[in-house]
Amino acid sequence: MNKAKLYGFLISVIGVMVGLITLLLHVKVVTVSNYFFFVGLLFFLVGTIAVLSKGHLFTGWRIFHRKGDKERFENEKIPADKIGGIKNAKIMIRPTAQLTLIIGIIWIAFAIVITL
Repeated sequence: MNKAKLYGFLISVIGVMVGLITLLLHVKVVTVSNYFFFVGLLFFLVGTIAVLSKGHLFTGWRIFHRKGDKERFENEKIPADKIGGIKNAKIMIRPTAQLTLIIGIIWIAFAIVITL
């Protein structure tokens, strides 16, 4: 198990324990569930954005110039075969994205389970 998964599970377990302690202090179950769901959704959103940031979505976009402008940038013209190779590359999931996705999924699942 890599460090991101280990830290993700550790943070998730600590959060779930805090949630259970708040339930023992007679806080409403729905309130705790709402907080866990929204914070988990925020973590999941941040993780998704982190995954998409390495997705090479904007590779191959052209910089448009005016008609009379003769100046060209060196990196503007990328051959089509290189663009396809870059866009078809594997999706890179960085450890921070993996960490936030794990925390988000576990907290959302905990929020759903405690309201059942």
